[in-house]
Amino acid sequence: MKRRALIAGLGVAAAWPLVARGQQSRRARRIGVLVFGSAPNRDFELIRELERIGYVEGRDVVYTIQGANGDPDRLQQLAHDLVAAKPEVIVGSTSPVAFALVKETRDIPIVMMVMGDPVTLGFTERIARPSRNVTGFTTSSPTLAGKRLALLRELVPSLRKVGYLWVPANPMVTQFREQVRAVAKQLGIELASLPLKSGSDISAAFDVAEKEGVQAMLVEADALAVRYSGTITDECVLRNLPAMHAWPFEVKLGALIAYGPTAAEDFRGAANYVDRILKGAKIADLPFQEPTQITLAINLRTARSIGLTIPSTLLARADEVTE
Repeated sequence: MKRRALIAGLGVAAAWPLVARGQQSRRARRIGVLVFGSAPNRDFELIRELERIGYVEGRDVVYTIQGANGDPDRLQQLAHDLVAAKPEVIVGSTSPVAFALVKETRDIPIVMMVMGDPVTLGFTERIARPSRNVTGFTTSSPTLAGKRLALLRELVPSLRKVGYLWVPANPMVTQFREQVRAVAKQLGIELASLPLKSGSDISAAFDVAEKEGVQAMLVEADALAVRYSGTITDECVLRNLPAMHAWPFEVKLGALIAYGPTAAEDFRGAANYVDRILKGAKIADLPFQEPTQITLAINLRTARSIGLTIPSTLLARADEVTE
């Protein structure tokens, strides 16, 4: 009996170094994150999604998270530094971030969120099969730009002149403007062009809009416009101007109305793609994906503050209403 116990003990002792070596060899995977705005904290939705999949920070993954604070000059340096840290996969947000990253690496897999049409922007030849080291989730489309203007007319039936806030540096700007102009012509709406190069242009743009008799504002889908969404909303409330925004989350922060995809869909998709890449999937096998759900969000409190009554037909179709 003692001999059998001794042999069993020796077996366990012999096996233990192998188990220990196996545990020691398990390494945390390296994930880089780069956003155009402020660097997100550890409550970032992407991290929460990866945790739901099973990736525990410190045990399974190590994150390097960078944010450019809306500074395009700083963005390229951050992309360089992030690539130099040699993550196994990088998650980025917005088209400017994608451009900055591909200048630094053609090898590290990149999963993008909140980006424009990847074919138009030159990131791939086909959406179904990415041809470079980039894939991800698109949210900005010229079609949406036109639909936002049509909804703005529904919001203000007497609408005849709209101030169009757009960002010349946006690589999708040509397609956005063409679609908006086409819809404006169909609806008999005159557009007042209000380009924004920085946040300091916003007040002057609204002064121009007021002089030109603009009745409402259309805010283009762009990282700069999102960064200064609060400033734009404040100007609209001050001047009693309705404004259509691009992202539903802006409505929860005070914007009057928005029509577009929700970021949550991108976060879930990006986390899934990161998981698949870390398990060996190739970028070419992970197609770019377009949003499957578009949300109409309305803020009734902001509507009251500018003396606007939301048409019942529009309110009935809203997916999200902030009281």
